[in-house]
Amino acid sequence: MIKLERGKKPSYLTEDKVKELTLKFKSNKKLAVWKNEDIGSALLTSSSFKCAYCECLLQTEDSYMQVEHFKDKDKYPDDVVNWENLLPSCSRCNRKKWTHDVVANPIVNPYIDDPKSHLCQEAFRLYGKDEKGSLTISKLFLNDDERIVYPRFRVANEVGKQLTKILDHFSNLEKVNESLTGLLLSCQPDRPFSAFAASSLHANRDYKLIKEELERNDLWDSDLDELHIKSLSLVLDMR
Repeated sequence: MIKLERGKKPSYLTEDKVKELTLKFKSNKKLAVWKNEDIGSALLTSSSFKCAYCECLLQTEDSYMQVEHFKDKDKYPDDVVNWENLLPSCSRCNRKKWTHDVVANPIVNPYIDDPKSHLCQEAFRLYGKDEKGSLTISKLFLNDDERIVYPRFRVANEVGKQLTKILDHFSNLEKVNESLTGLLLSCQPDRPFSAFAASSLHANRDYKLIKEELERNDLWDSDLDELHIKSLSLVLDMR
């Protein structure tokens, strides 16, 4: 989970439309009044087409986006189409959270909270820094081996493999610059499981060695530095 920035409210959600849809839902709670292309598109854009909770890529074969109501729509019907209450979620996370009352028992909202303040990691698993973080992990089952932990491992392992390949071509620093740019791009906020990819990169001694060598040879440019800083901002503390 990484910090997300909520995009501009879709033009579809005018004040009158929100009132209309809210009344419709209150009169019949079986109506999925939030299902609208503009809402879905804006949510996907805000999370770079990833689940706001687990960071898996959405709109794939087994991870289509569902509009998630942070405050449960049945308990808090007035927020059923409140833009600030909607998140893009995979079906797995949406099912796990289900009707959990986030007001009575708060969990991390990546559009409001910085997940790094509540979560840390070790061996591709998340751990809570506080009660809010621990409840978030438990409620959303964020250490699901098959669906989340193994994919995190594969992403992080690929980072290590790419660093090894880069070191194998260390005699050609121009090539190293090019390859490292590609690797850093895979550790940016718009990539799946980016928190673990970035954490793996910045914890690897080979990355530090490569960076230092490029700096010594004036090949560490502003583009690399920007990618470095963005990826560093995603790094989770070790447990």
